[in-house]
Amino acid sequence: MIAALLILLAVFSHVDLVDETFEIPAHDWRYVPRPVTQQPAMVDCVFQSDRPDARVRLVLLSHADLNAWRVGRDHQEVAATPAGPHGVLRMSIHDLDTYVAIENRAPQPVRVRLRVFLEQPNVRYLSRSRQLAVIVISFGVFFAIVSLSARKLLKAIRK
Repeated sequence: MIAALLILLAVFSHVDLVDETFEIPAHDWRYVPRPVTQQPAMVDCVFQSDRPDARVRLVLLSHADLNAWRVGRDHQEVAATPAGPHGVLRMSIHDLDTYVAIENRAPQPVRVRLRVFLEQPNVRYLSRSRQLAVIVISFGVFFAIVSLSARKLLKAIRK
């Protein structure tokens, strides 16, 4: 079990994208001014406010929806956490134009620490010569097993 866990940890690379503290006025919001990722990845967002009575929520949205929110129009959200003093959002992001925003719904200002992590699989490809070697060895082993099995079956049938 421990070996499987170590293999899983080695397969995924963990990248710290954001670790910042934001001052958010009452009934206002802030956003991270760069997209979450440049390629599909699993995104973990964690936030913690300094006040236990805070009503903060984390929102993932596209660039077009971010612009709509900035000018006060209706917008769609990719995902959001419930409002509270802390929260976690874990989601697989495939749209490369996704942004993170923090909204303060409380009547008082709040400080929020936001951490965003990416987990991207380490995809590795074999070279052409190694791919060919794997195919040739696999066929060789397959035909060796088939030949030995056929030989034993023929001996058993003749007896």
